[in-house]
Amino acid sequence: MAITVTSPASKVGFIVNGVSADASGCEELLAAPAAGLCIKIRHLTINNGANAISITLGQGETGGSVTTALIGPIAFAANTSLQWSFNPLMELTAATALTCDASGAGNVCIFCQGLIE
Repeated sequence: MAITVTSPASKVGFIVNGVSADASGCEELLAAPAAGLCIKIRHLTINNGANAISITLGQGETGGSVTTALIGPIAFAANTSLQWSFNPLMELTAATALTCDASGAGNVCIFCQGLIE
């Protein structure tokens, strides 16, 4: 199922809010930047609005799954959230997309903020 991604305005860096009723099958939150550039995450919130599922945040997609897990899989009960602030920033591999995957339907919301450099 597709994820709906919105990007609220930001003067520096990016803000991404991804919402999906079913994030299984791997979803792209932020496209891979140009060669030599990295996505760096400062803040992350993951919310599961329904059903007990596991959620993984990662980089890249291979065969409908996250290529490399960065966080997770984390087992979430229905209506639960987790937040992280990274200092130093969590850095993805250069030219790699930010992705998420879930074990099933669950009204997932992933909010992240950071920069690309």
